[in-house]
Amino acid sequence: MAQVVLENLYKSFASRKEEIEAADVASKTSRSGNISVLRNISLTIRDGEFMVLVGPSGCGKSTLLRSIAGLETLTGGNIWVGDRRVNELPPKDRDIAMVFQNYALYPHMTVYDNLAFGLRRSALQPGPQVAVNQSSLPATLPAWAETFLVETTGKLPRGLHYISKRERAIAQRVQEVAQILQIETLLHRLPKQLSGGQKQRVALGRAMARNPQVFLMDEPLSNLDAKLRAETRSQIVKLQRQLGITTLYVTHDQTEAMTMGDRITVLNGGQIQQTGTPLELYNQPANRFVAGFIGSPPMNFLPVQFKAPLLITFGQQFRLTLPEVWEKSLRPYDGKPLTLGIRPEHLSISVPAPKNLPAQVELVEALGSETHLIVRLLEDLESLLLQVRVEPDRTIQVGETLWLAIAADKIHLFDPSTGQAIQPFD
Repeated sequence: MAQVVLENLYKSFASRKEEIEAADVASKTSRSGNISVLRNISLTIRDGEFMVLVGPSGCGKSTLLRSIAGLETLTGGNIWVGDRRVNELPPKDRDIAMVFQNYALYPHMTVYDNLAFGLRRSALQPGPQVAVNQSSLPATLPAWAETFLVETTGKLPRGLHYISKRERAIAQRVQEVAQILQIETLLHRLPKQLSGGQKQRVALGRAMARNPQVFLMDEPLSNLDAKLRAETRSQIVKLQRQLGITTLYVTHDQTEAMTMGDRITVLNGGQIQQTGTPLELYNQPANRFVAGFIGSPPMNFLPVQFKAPLLITFGQQFRLTLPEVWEKSLRPYDGKPLTLGIRPEHLSISVPAPKNLPAQVELVEALGSETHLIVRLLEDLESLLLQVRVEPDRTIQVGETLWLAIAADKIHLFDPSTGQAIQPFD
């Protein structure tokens, strides 16, 4: 296993003239007319760590994974796997295995041959022999003799094929992987005879069989239904901990990211926004983007005014005094606007008061274990919508007017001009 270090990675694609002129890519286009997909990516994935890359579609997650695998050529920067710089190495020499979103199984090969495919093209050395009915032959043969026998018997019925030492080692490795993934009974099947979850396990097994230093997984669960995704998610985490292989897992689903990763790296616009443990990102987001992306339902945001020492206001009536830990960090913002962030579970139904927000219920989503509300603030000129999470036994009707209390100790504040989080001083 090995640590993976990414040093100042850049990746650009040549763009067409009309793309250069388009306003939506102008900020990402260099003077040479290239569109930057990855910009200044520096990240260390520790030996044996399960690192999750998360972000919206088009943020550069898959491009970064393909660059590490050697399927994309970098514009700049270095990639280290262990103590080896692998920039110029072809994919087959990087000792990295990748699981693709669409599984990429060979449809004309059985599960066994799909698992063995990479091994037959690698430098796998023969291990302990598996039981093969070749008692009439010597235990060892010269290489030229094995080659001759393999080629000659390959034209005979399958039961009469000669199995070389290398193929015996491959067979043993395939059986080991199949046992771990519980697909021993599927080895004779073709991919079209498998379910989605079974295909996913075969794709994972093909990567495992090579015993690589690094696993790369590009949204491998996106084609599965919700129940199977949850089951397979736990299987992948358990398997990674059992094998201890350094893993980089790409997803756009922040629920997967929160439940699977030792650490999470959030990407947006080809740049790293924040790296940390799931709870660090949830409780201490570095900026408004991370705060809004991590969490389901997402964080709510309100444009407020701040008045020293600790008062924030919104609209004509709302007034709330912040905890004292905010006093020092908010001194430069006296009389200025701020963005207040509050998660749905930190809003509660209360009574009319200046420190509470009046709102009308627009939608009720009863999930059984909890209820999600979408409400519209009554005194907001921009008709701002908020999401609220309440207990399931509370009966609420669409059109009902509520007063929402904010948990003052759970508030997040952001600089509206930069989007960066303002941290309170203890």
